[in-house]
Amino acid sequence: MNAPNPREVIGGNFPPIETAIDRAKPIAEELGVFLSDNPVLSNEDEVRSAKELRDRFARALRAVDDERKLKVDPLREQVDAINAVYHKFHNSDRKRPGIWDKLQAQLWKGMSDYALELERLRFEAEQQARREAEEAAEAARAAAEAEAQAREEAASGVCGVDLAGVIEEAKTTSDVAIRADWTARRAERESKVRITGGGGKAVSLKDHETLHVTDWKAAIEEMGLSKGIADEIIKSARAYRKLTDALPTGVEATFNRSL
Repeated sequence: MNAPNPREVIGGNFPPIETAIDRAKPIAEELGVFLSDNPVLSNEDEVRSAKELRDRFARALRAVDDERKLKVDPLREQVDAINAVYHKFHNSDRKRPGIWDKLQAQLWKGMSDYALELERLRFEAEQQARREAEEAAEAARAAAEAEAQAREEAASGVCGVDLAGVIEEAKTTSDVAIRADWTARRAERESKVRITGGGGKAVSLKDHETLHVTDWKAAIEEMGLSKGIADEIIKSARAYRKLTDALPTGVEATFNRSL
């Protein structure tokens, strides 16, 4: 079944509500025609006509913006009120954390401190295991050399050589060196701290980069004065002028004369 035609009911033949945009469109079209017909203003009459058209268009644009604000402001107030309720507890903007964000940050710091201490202890254990492995390897090399020398002496007929004892010592020190190397390798593998549990992925320590300006002159000389840097300098210079009534050295103002 088709929806009823709204114009078939009493009062249905009222024209649609006119908006500020609807009222501004004819003036915009008129302005377009004027600019097309007068690319260059050459006499006082043309300038007066331009001024009259500009004033009407400026009023139309203000009406467009006023109408927009009438529609947007209540919504913005509603959005701000909703955000205030939720952001009090949680705000994804890290610069303005909510109550629960601060709690989570405190918890995260505790976990991070624990992980850093555990990493330190494991690193010390790894270094100790590596030193013991190197010492054991050196002892095994010395025992192997002693075994080789004992075999030589025994083969040459030197008396009193405890070849069996030397061979046993070499085997024992070799076994110790192998076990020490395994221990060092295991300590190296386990030196990485991972925190597991919960429903999320395991977390581990990682480096978070923070940049610091140590020599801004050298940095700008190397990078060049980009538009972004210039814009930030100008922004800071305006703030400086508000405090001191003067621009800082290196920043100057120029003026373009126009209406």
